[in-house]
Amino acid sequence: MIMKSTSIKEPGVRRQLLSAIAASLIATAMQGSLQAQAVSNRLFAENFDSLPLGPNREEALAGLEVWTGTPPSGWVLDNSAMPGFGTALDGIVEWAGWTFANKDWWVRAAGNQRRAEWAFGDNTVMIADPDEWDDAGHAKGLFNSYITLPAINVKGAAANSLVVAFDSTWRPEAFDDGGANWPVNETGGPINHQNGVVDASFDGGANKRVVDFDSDSQSPNFHKDIDFINESVVVPLNNPAGATTMNLRFGMLTAANDWWWAVDNIAVGVPPLLSSVTGNGVAVTNRIVEALGKTVNTAAGMTVSLNGKVTTPVEVTRELVNDNYPESERVFVSHTGTQVFAPRSKVTVTVRFTDNTGRVVEENGSFIAPGYLSVSTTPKVITAVLTDAAWMTVKDSAGVKLELNGASITATSVTRVDNTVVVRYVSPSLIPSGSRHTLKATYTTATGQELTETVGFTAATYATLSAELATAVGTGTEAGMNWRTHQLAAARPAGTVLSAAESQLAGALGASEHDASGEVGGIFKIDYVNFDQASAEAGNFKASGLGELAVNDEGIPGIPGINGGLDNIAGEVLTFVEIPAAGVYAMVVNSDDGFQVSVGTTNNVKSQVLGEFNGGRGSSDTQFYFEATKAGVYLFRLLWMEGGGGANVEWFTVNADGTRALVNGTQAGALRTFRRRTVAEPGGGSTTPLAFSSIVRNANGSITLTWTGGGTLQSSASIKGPWTDVAGATSPLTLTPDQASQFARVRR
Repeated sequence: MIMKSTSIKEPGVRRQLLSAIAASLIATAMQGSLQAQAVSNRLFAENFDSLPLGPNREEALAGLEVWTGTPPSGWVLDNSAMPGFGTALDGIVEWAGWTFANKDWWVRAAGNQRRAEWAFGDNTVMIADPDEWDDAGHAKGLFNSYITLPAINVKGAAANSLVVAFDSTWRPEAFDDGGANWPVNETGGPINHQNGVVDASFDGGANKRVVDFDSDSQSPNFHKDIDFINESVVVPLNNPAGATTMNLRFGMLTAANDWWWAVDNIAVGVPPLLSSVTGNGVAVTNRIVEALGKTVNTAAGMTVSLNGKVTTPVEVTRELVNDNYPESERVFVSHTGTQVFAPRSKVTVTVRFTDNTGRVVEENGSFIAPGYLSVSTTPKVITAVLTDAAWMTVKDSAGVKLELNGASITATSVTRVDNTVVVRYVSPSLIPSGSRHTLKATYTTATGQELTETVGFTAATYATLSAELATAVGTGTEAGMNWRTHQLAAARPAGTVLSAAESQLAGALGASEHDASGEVGGIFKIDYVNFDQASAEAGNFKASGLGELAVNDEGIPGIPGINGGLDNIAGEVLTFVEIPAAGVYAMVVNSDDGFQVSVGTTNNVKSQVLGEFNGGRGSSDTQFYFEATKAGVYLFRLLWMEGGGGANVEWFTVNADGTRALVNGTQAGALRTFRRRTVAEPGGGSTTPLAFSSIVRNANGSITLTWTGGGTLQSSASIKGPWTDVAGATSPLTLTPDQASQFARVRR
C-alpha cells in the first residue's frame, strides 16, 4: 500500500480554501472547458444505500429497516469457514460474516465502543464485527468471511493506472482468546489474529493482496488500535497491460472476540475520481480522490447539480489528510442551500471538473437526506419525536398532522421538549403485539417550508398472561422472594447463553462453589432484586439515585464463592407476584449479563416467556410488556446469568407516570410478591406438551393448523424469525398463506 489517509483534521487545520464560485463564475466556466465532452473515470462505485434493509434478528435493539445479510446484486458472500454458519450455533446472526446495516443502528446496538467515531461511513455500511458476533454461543472456531465484488470491466485501462478507494473503520485485537472456546496452538496459546484484507485478480488469475490490515503488533502491516478508526483509503491496483476484467474481494480473517472492520463508499477507477457523496438536510459534499500524479485542475471551474439542477454557490477545498503521503489529498466540492431536502429522500448529484491533463470529467452519485422523525410505542401509545437540526427547526405552533397506515389520526398531545417536538397518540384499544405500521407526519419549519415524512415501525410486543395461571388476589403469603445461586469454577463450555445457564442451574455442568452459609433449605430469602457482585453502584437503583431510585445495591447472595470467585454465576428467583388489576404492565430487567423472565406454575415455570436477553452485555436495561386480563397471583421466574467481569441484576416495573419501582420494593406502584400460595396450584400450568397434531392443505389453498397444549401461535417469513404473535389464534386455525414461504411455531 503506498497511499492511505487517516481521519479528517479539524476544519481549518489542513484545509486551504481554493474558491467560492458564485453563479456568474459557474456560467463563465461552463462557457469554457466544462463545455467539452465529459468522461467518467469511475469503473465501479457502491455505497450500499440502495440495499433494502429489514428488521433486527437477534440483536436486542429493535429496528424495522436496519439490517440485511443479502449483499448487492452480483456480490458473492463466502461464509463457509464461519463457525456454525447456518445453524443455531452461529453467534449473533446479524454479524455472522460480512453483513450490511444502518450505521447509526449498528453503533447503538453494539454499545458504541468508539464505532461512532467513524465519520466517513454514512447510512448503510458493510460490516464485519466479531466482537458483536461472539455475544451469543457459536461453534468452536474463528471468524473467517470473504465477500467478492462483481467482475469489473477494466478493458482499455492503461497498465498501473487503476486505484481502489474506500472509507474504513478498523479497530483490532489479537492473541487474547484461548481456552476451551477457541482454537489454540500446540502449546495451548491463543491464535486469534484479526486480519483485514483486500485481494485483486485479473482475467481469472491468482489473487494478489493489495490491502493487509494486521492486528499483530510485530507485523510490518500492523494497523494500530484507534489510529485507523476513521480512515479514507486509496491504494493502487497495479493492473497489468491488456487486462479486461478484475475481481476484488474483502476478507475478515482469523478473528475471535476481537473488534471490527467496516467499509463504505467503494470506488474503482482512474484518478481523479469521485469517491463519495455525503449530505445533510441542506448541503452536499463530494470527495474526489487524487492519486498516481493525477489531480484536479481547480482553476478550470467546477459545477455541482442536485436532482438535475445546477446549484450555486459551490465551495472547493483541498485537504492533505495524511502528512506521510503528500499525494494523498482529497478535493472537497460542496454546496449549501436554504431549502431542506425532502426527509429520507434520495438526492442525485452530478459533479463536473477538469483534471490536470485537460480532460473534463463528470461523475454521478447520490445520498440519502436525513429524517427528523422517530417513533416508539407502548401497547397503547404511539410517540413520534421530531428533532430539530442545525438547518431545520420545527414550528410547533403550526401543528403536526398524522396519518397511521394511511388514515388521519388526531394527536393526543403535541409538546416541545428542548430541541424536540413530542407528539403522542393514545390508541383507544391495544395495538396488536408486534404488528407493523407506517406513520406519516406533516409539519412546518420555522422558515415556513412544509415537510412530509413517513416511517415504518413495529409496535411493541407483549404477552397476554394466561388467566388459567392466576389464583385469586390475596392468595399469596410470606412476603418476599426465593433466590437460588449456582457458581462454576470455570466458564460454561457453551458460553453466556440461557440454555447453558439452565444446564448450570440443573447441576449438569458440575457442583456449585457458591457460599451457601446464608441459605435456608437450599434458597436465599430476599426482599427484592437489586444486586451487584461487589455491592457497588450499578443499574438504576443505587445509593446515589434520586427519589425512588435511592436504594443501595446489595451483594449477590452466595458471592464471592467459597474459593473467592466472582464469575460464572447463574441465579434464579421464584416468587408469586400479585397483579392488582387487569391492564398492561411495563417491566424491566437491568443486567450484566443475560436474563429471562417467565410466568407459569410450579409444574411448568416457563409456561410463558415475557422478556429476555440471551447473551453477554454490560449493565443494560431491557424493557418488556405484558397484558393481564385477570387480576390475581401469578408465579414469576427470573433467570439471570453472568460470565466474566462485571455482574449485576435488578428487576423493576415502570409506572404510568414514568417513575420506577422494584418488584416488591417500597416505591409507589411496586408489585407485591410472596414466597408461597395459600391455595393449590392452578391447572393452567400443566405440562401438556406443545405440538402440532396436524397440518392440512385445503382444496381452496388455505391451510388448517391443529395443535395441542394451548400456547401462543407465532408466524415468520424465516425459520430464524423474527416471530410475530398471530392475534386471537386458537386451535384449530385456518389461514391463507400470503407469502412465498411462511413458518409457524407454538410457544408458551
